[in-house]
Amino acid sequence: MIVAAEKKDFGELLDFENRVFKIDFSKKVGKIYSYPETAAFHGIFREKGKIAGAVLVAPGKLVLPSGNLITAGIGSVAVAKSQRGKGIMNELMLYALKKSNELGADIGVLSGYRGRYERYGYVPCAIRYNAEISDHFLLRHKAEKSFEFQKPEGKSALKEIETLHSSLPAFHERESEKLFSILSTWNSEPLLVLDESGKTAGYLIFKGDEKAVSELVLKNSDDVSDVLFAFGKAKKLKSGFHLWISPFQPELLRKVLLFAEHYSIETAASIKFFNYKNVVEKLFSFRHKLSPLPDGSLVLKLGEETLEVTLKNGSVSVSETAKEPELSFSEREATLLLTRPEAAQSSNALFNAWSPLCPFGIFSADKV
Repeated sequence: MIVAAEKKDFGELLDFENRVFKIDFSKKVGKIYSYPETAAFHGIFREKGKIAGAVLVAPGKLVLPSGNLITAGIGSVAVAKSQRGKGIMNELMLYALKKSNELGADIGVLSGYRGRYERYGYVPCAIRYNAEISDHFLLRHKAEKSFEFQKPEGKSALKEIETLHSSLPAFHERESEKLFSILSTWNSEPLLVLDESGKTAGYLIFKGDEKAVSELVLKNSDDVSDVLFAFGKAKKLKSGFHLWISPFQPELLRKVLLFAEHYSIETAASIKFFNYKNVVEKLFSFRHKLSPLPDGSLVLKLGEETLEVTLKNGSVSVSETAKEPELSFSEREATLLLTRPEAAQSSNALFNAWSPLCPFGIFSADKV
């Protein structure tokens, strides 16, 4: 039986996760494993009184101009070596699905092998753009402005980062009290970007183990080439590095593609839609605000939900319907077609003009 963990289980739970994964979770995922109260986000399985299985279901929120979407982050799925092959992982995942529904989640998010988790409805389709900042760029770029980088120390510095992050067109809500832990998740180093006068021009997060700037937010996106040039020099990244850009940062992406050596669209996480109506309505409205789309109406069968989606005079409406669907997709197909630009083509011209209806991205710092 899988039961909810309690605060008193925290120490044992952390020891168990560290032992199974052979990493120190309090350092790598400090936003969860530095706070005993987060034990309650876990389901645990005990064998002879000891924890032998665990799963994390972390509540979250995607903040959009069109309204918020509730997320459930799944992570730390672990089974003791002696208990594997008994179906415990399956029970843990069923518990995670149940808890996600209890949270009222619209979207479930996890990282991990698709072969392990796709049967529970999680499809690799949250995207990021991976731009290569090459050694040639670092050697030849002629900067107009200079920038420096500083560790955010004190509440005022973290507040600046929080304000910049929340200025994005869409963002995952972050707890102010845990912000430094969040920004430092998964071997990450948060840094303020300072201009020539010492004022904050933005912030970035650097994952040294992957030589990637996993998050970059600037007050003025025109500064991006000079900022990345200065960062490469400051970190002595002579062979180049990578910049990950969220689909929620279209202006930054346009600027970076003017000088990046190459770029690719990569999977940032696997996702599951628990409520197609909410997801399509809010993310499609957001997509339309980013780039206006043609008016029209379609009846779509997405998994078990049949929805009429209408865009008229800038207003998006999505309603359940008994009408015959014009396009029908399985849950797996729907998740891909709604989110991934390279997969979102169909036999319907209007759907193709709208696609992807709801691109989804997640920064590394927001994963569990």
